[in-house]
Amino acid sequence: MAKMKDAKNTMPTLLVVEDNEDVSFVICEILKSYLGCRILTARDGKACLRTARKEEPDVILLDIHMPEMDGFEVCRILKEDEQTREIPVIFLTATANDIKSKVRGLEIGADDYLVQPIDNLELVTRVKVMLRVKRLIHRTRETGAPWPRLSAEMVHKVRSPLNSIMGMAELLQKPFYGPLTEKQKEFAQTISRSGHQLLKVIDELVEG
Repeated sequence: MAKMKDAKNTMPTLLVVEDNEDVSFVICEILKSYLGCRILTARDGKACLRTARKEEPDVILLDIHMPEMDGFEVCRILKEDEQTREIPVIFLTATANDIKSKVRGLEIGADDYLVQPIDNLELVTRVKVMLRVKRLIHRTRETGAPWPRLSAEMVHKVRSPLNSIMGMAELLQKPFYGPLTEKQKEFAQTISRSGHQLLKVIDELVEG
């Protein structure tokens, strides 16, 4: 289980794993400018695993295509290790339409995707979301409180609008409604993926 940060050291720690130094530099500068986080870097999978276990960052931004050990293998190891499994992982990929890679990453345990070249606002927003997720996990672990169970009425109230959101996201991707830009397709796919993940969480809360 991940260790808790010292109360005096509340600054979030991010680990950027990217073998391209120029890309890594740009990502780090954006995060420093907008979030003021403590930034760690790694150039390959082995360095990522060492740093993740030693520093236990709040979020890992992980490049998929790296020499020797790719991002999929690194993510699999992270998610199988009790010490690092709860660290949110955002994959960095240069291919917007590689659905197979996205599905594979989600099955392994990746929490989100960012397509390069990365939009500054999108990068900061995605990282902020993952930081909130990590804080929620820590708060739950710290209090030792069990996950609440949802009533049938509450499940219905949550599922109905969620299904509508997911349905609209799917419809947006249909050719009948006109072509989307690559970025718009990526956003619609993210909405659909996040919706399915949320439904899974709802099912787990119902089961208790």
